[in-house]
Amino acid sequence: MTIFLALLIGGFAIAAATALVRGLKAFFDDGEQIRQNGSGLQEAFGVRQNRMMTQRVLYQGIAILLVALIGALAGKA
Repeated sequence: MTIFLALLIGGFAIAAATALVRGLKAFFDDGEQIRQNGSGLQEAFGVRQNRMMTQRVLYQGIAILLVALIGALAGKA
């Protein structure tokens, strides 16, 4: 059970890192588009980066909960 939870933690940590990189790339792409087209007030910028950062927070939260679960299971053993 502990090995399975550790694998899940690793998976969610990788997912959080991936979402972070994708969010930073979306942030960079939006900045480039604003620089090329002028003001960014006409279009909805930041939607993709907000979604990626929300996913990052979700994945980090799940990984933290799994670490707490492992700690609780280890305390009972």
